[in-house]
Amino acid sequence: MKKIEAIIKPFKLDEVKNALAEVGI
Repeated sequence: MKKIEAIIKPFKLDEVKNALAEVGI
């Protein structure tokens, strides 16, 4: 599971940054 998380987390971080940018934070 942790290996999968390590692969997914970078993509999730990009999604979070994009979401925050859209919200205006």
